[in-house]
Amino acid sequence: MSERLAYLIMIVSVPILWVLTIEITGFPSFLMPPPDMVADVLWSERENLLFHTRITIIEALSGYAVANVIAIALSVSFLYLPWFEALAIPWTVIIKNVPFVTIAAILIIILGDTPLPKIIVVVLVTFFPILANVTKGLKSADSVMLDRMQTLNSSQWEVFTKIRWPSALPYYIAAHEIAFTGSIIGAVVAEWLFARQGLGYLIVQGMSQYRADRVWAVTILASALAVGAYLLIKVIEKYLFRWQVEDLT
Repeated sequence: MSERLAYLIMIVSVPILWVLTIEITGFPSFLMPPPDMVADVLWSERENLLFHTRITIIEALSGYAVANVIAIALSVSFLYLPWFEALAIPWTVIIKNVPFVTIAAILIIILGDTPLPKIIVVVLVTFFPILANVTKGLKSADSVMLDRMQTLNSSQWEVFTKIRWPSALPYYIAAHEIAFTGSIIGAVVAEWLFARQGLGYLIVQGMSQYRADRVWAVTILASALAVGAYLLIKVIEKYLFRWQVEDLT
């Protein structure tokens, strides 16, 4: 089965399963609104939804860009400064495992209701998969190729750009499949905790007003963003490694 066909089946199956769930459970529309009611919200409130969607995307992309810079910088430093890796790894483990909900509460107390706390939450959610994958990729370079580069008196920059980074690139792209979609989720959760704008804020607002149709509409938007982010990474991966497909054919 082709990937496109699989996604088409999924898209068609969602509303069917949705309607069947309502019929089987008998939930009233104010608890589980039918697809047409949610579609009406998506259309009638499209300007408001697009505004808050844009806020979420900006926060997610900003935090994700910062997470990439930090993770790649640390990975490169680990490669050339092993003592720094030994020193930094315990800190990264602590940062990864401390509940970011707690960190978010501390950030909002210190920084207030600004975009910065939400961006920091996205960074905390996404940087560790990138750090782990890039670090492993840089260290997985072919030892034979490294020896040949050393025999040719290549500089550290040449070794990095021609051997180590190409070796790390598949790991880096794989990290995006997790981290990029996680940036959307992190932004929504951060907005859900403290915000007056964004999709997370709309979820809280819809819950407080008992607007299940709006909550479902925002959920669909957030899910579409996450799936779109994943598919974008897959397209980039196919483009970067198209030579592998050509070799197989």
